[in-house]
Amino acid sequence: MKISIFGLGYVGCVLAAGLASLGHNIIGIDINSEKVEVIKKGKSPVVEKDLDKYIKKYVELKKIEATTNSKEAVLNSEMSFVCVGTPAKKDGSLDLEHTKKVCEGIGKALKLKNSYHIIVFKSTMFPGSVENLLIPIIENNSGKKASKDFGVCHNPEFLREGSAVYDFFNPSTTVIGCLDEKSERIVEELFKDIKAPIAKTSIKVAEMIKYANNSFHGLKVAFANEIGNICKKSNIDSHELMKIFCMDEKLNISSSYLKPGVPFGGSCLTKDSSALIDEAKKEGLNVPLLEAIKKSNESHIDVCANIILGTNKKKIGILGLSFKEGTDDLRSSAMIAIVKKLVDRGLNIKIYDKNVLLSQKFGANKKIIEEEFPHLMNLFCPTIRDVVNGSEAIVIKNKDDDFKILTKLIKESQIVIDFVRMFEKKEIKGEYVGLCW
Repeated sequence: MKISIFGLGYVGCVLAAGLASLGHNIIGIDINSEKVEVIKKGKSPVVEKDLDKYIKKYVELKKIEATTNSKEAVLNSEMSFVCVGTPAKKDGSLDLEHTKKVCEGIGKALKLKNSYHIIVFKSTMFPGSVENLLIPIIENNSGKKASKDFGVCHNPEFLREGSAVYDFFNPSTTVIGCLDEKSERIVEELFKDIKAPIAKTSIKVAEMIKYANNSFHGLKVAFANEIGNICKKSNIDSHELMKIFCMDEKLNISSSYLKPGVPFGGSCLTKDSSALIDEAKKEGLNVPLLEAIKKSNESHIDVCANIILGTNKKKIGILGLSFKEGTDDLRSSAMIAIVKKLVDRGLNIKIYDKNVLLSQKFGANKKIIEEEFPHLMNLFCPTIRDVVNGSEAIVIKNKDDDFKILTKLIKESQIVIDFVRMFEKKEIKGEYVGLCW
């Protein structure tokens, strides 16, 4: 099948690589010409494990192409996936402007097309967004009717950055919400070689499930971190405690997100929890539990900053700035908030994150750096050794394999502040400080 994919960020690129490997021909569309040119050269515009080799392989096989021309992409495909971002506004509400513009373009292209075309939304948005907002935009611009002249589905993504390619091929479940049975059958066939149960439902349920998932994941992170803080005060190893806690698979469900550590961040948990709270307030609902998750996570950022400040050291090295290892994503990274606090206190900061160094020139990271922290890149060092040699205390934020060299670089006079439990105390020559242990 010929498939067009709108939005060549994390979700769109992984989807393009995954569907190409399943035998489909992909046309990727993005308004950012730099991203398009990167893909044309057989490279991924985002840092994600194994993604480069998939993009390279299928570009060379001419199974993946990229363009900025949305009209031609729709006219030359049978199905379109919409993977553009739905960022949070300053008030926490969702910004659907990119999605609306894509729908306008798809609608105008459909006006010139006679054959049946299916539009599948993967972008995260509130229940009712597709049916009440986006379908009317497509219908108005195409002069056609949903379910009759074109199909509409919502297929939420559950990819974890850093393991997104693996997650594409090994999902817990595939959720498909469609308006009509014809589109449902075709989309279901698309994922026939993915070994996972398929949940067929309404578009509204498909829209909401992502918010339910991410709110619960945020709750788990916040819960584990608060338990971790209590454990540390009592000289208890919180990881040992939570390991025992997670042995109860009957009542405690699963061990994911239940290891005390850094505050949650990234493009999903933070944005989606804020947006859900905002939407609830608009509906006149009181959601104290959801609000408490956000407050707890923000409070844990202060815990992290205070541990660093408590060393009374002026030269601080940071290893890992993105919200987790294996990705370059700075969206809602707790470490950026922490670095800002340290800079405001007059500390000398040195940072190393190879993935951020690679991706700073375009996309979401460029915008974040320019708008939130324009001098951020001035704090970066080219190597881990440069950070260690110029610091009195070194903070480990991500569990990157490259950081294992610290055991050889750290001096007895230095402090290692481990936010991710990359090491045990006995492995470090200098002083070792754990976040919640």
